[in-house]
Amino acid sequence: MKKITVLALMLLGIFTLSACGDNPVEGPTYLELNPYQDINWKDDTHILANLHTHTTHSDGADTPAEVVDQYAALGYGALAITDHDSHISGSRIAYPWTEFGDIITTWENRDPAEVGMIDIAGSEFSHNHHIVGLFTEYMGEADEMEIELMQNVIADDDDALMFVAHPGRYWKKTTDYEPSNTYSPQWYENLYETIPQDKLVGMEIFNTDNRYPDDRILWDKLLTEFMPERPIWANADDDYHDEEIGWSKTHHIMSDPNDKDEFRDTLLNGEFYAHYTRTAGGEAPKVDEIIINETLRTIEIKVDGDYERVKWYSGYDEENNTSNLVHIGETFEYANFEGGYVRAEIINDEGLFTHAETVLQPFGFVQREEETSK
Repeated sequence: MKKITVLALMLLGIFTLSACGDNPVEGPTYLELNPYQDINWKDDTHILANLHTHTTHSDGADTPAEVVDQYAALGYGALAITDHDSHISGSRIAYPWTEFGDIITTWENRDPAEVGMIDIAGSEFSHNHHIVGLFTEYMGEADEMEIELMQNVIADDDDALMFVAHPGRYWKKTTDYEPSNTYSPQWYENLYETIPQDKLVGMEIFNTDNRYPDDRILWDKLLTEFMPERPIWANADDDYHDEEIGWSKTHHIMSDPNDKDEFRDTLLNGEFYAHYTRTAGGEAPKVDEIIINETLRTIEIKVDGDYERVKWYSGYDEENNTSNLVHIGETFEYANFEGGYVRAEIINDEGLFTHAETVLQPFGFVQREEETSK
């Protein structure tokens, strides 16, 4: 009899906890922007990409074919060769891959289908602040300033996308800028206010071996101003010249890993995340699944691979000029969160040579007085 009573109490407790778990939570904050909402985590394919790469066509050490071969050997699924426009003025960009030999007769051609990669046309506009252009063969002019340049790229090619390259080369967190100064945070705000999100999609937060570690602080400054209405997606790129490859990269989640149009959509929609490893070619944690519970108003990250912790950031500390750490753990509860966004970093072996970071795109929130939870 006692066993039956104990069992009944246990079942009642489980039922009670389950019922409580289904009850909507109170709070004014609702998820407005989830860049991963359309992803099928079980069936879609994760592909590696590098979207900032140089060859001997500008200031790189290897020919275009040699660069393609190196990335293909490491299992990358997409590559953009983005030689500096200032170096190749009067010529054409190294594209398409099947016509490398038409640009320089000693170059070998490569067939993207044979090497198993998506080939992306692009260049790095390099006369002032460097901007990476993708899905375009536009060649910049020496006298173009940043906004004029990007407007000309847009006018020249409807498919063109762009992101800001290594902002830490220009913006320094230790510099006290006047708002009117070039490369002040307000200067970057004007850039993203002027050029629409479906053209200027993001910025680099990792470059090469994390050469500019303050880039994420600037990213948080900008996200604080723009989210959730105007996301700025995070890029991570080798910016390959003659170093090792595989430091910084992006992971794109696609239903068809060979579809170039779908790859472009991942850049538009933020359906990718950024990696950095302290060792070239190292492994970083992958995202196995992101679970949104709209009743409990939680974001849960399930990780594939070794990791130590998940950190969540939102906003920045003006006094110390650092990003605000707001939570540690796999699950973020947002019903009473007051910020306009949150972003997650998955950290493995912090402080060791095998250190790796995976940074997700930001989630955006709005505050409402009342809403019936779904």
